[in-house]
Amino acid sequence: MTTTDAPAPQRRVGVPPVSMATKEVPVATTDAPAPQRRARHAHLFVTHLDAWSVMKNAFMMAIAIGIVMMVAVTIIWWMLSVSGTLEAVNQTLTDLLGSGTSSVDVKGLLSFSRIVGITAMLAGLEVVLVTALTTLFAYLYNLAVGITGGLQVTLTDDS
Repeated sequence: MTTTDAPAPQRRVGVPPVSMATKEVPVATTDAPAPQRRARHAHLFVTHLDAWSVMKNAFMMAIAIGIVMMVAVTIIWWMLSVSGTLEAVNQTLTDLLGSGTSSVDVKGLLSFSRIVGITAMLAGLEVVLVTALTTLFAYLYNLAVGITGGLQVTLTDDS
């Protein structure tokens, strides 16, 4: 073999020299376990809650809870009526308290329209209170963040 006088290759700073030697690279087999990826974490702080956004979301949640309350009371009243429980309670109270001339009308007190009306009033009160209190708490949270530093939230990427 003959050698020629070729200029030495220029080397960049911070870059390791390139080796021309060949290495045998082992081939991964299916028996070897895959390397474990580490989950990435991001630590964030919630330092401000927009009161308007909190109010809108709380209002929608309270409306949903009110609807669920109305449906649940309607179903429970229907089940009690169909099963004869209201008549049984009415008869029991009439036997215990009534003395022939006076009778207790539990079925009239627990009529469907009265129960649904009371539930609708409670659902409306619940909507107003939940919306107002969550908005107030968002405002108080924004005031307290200056002292406490906020709520720390950790986000994790497990993939």
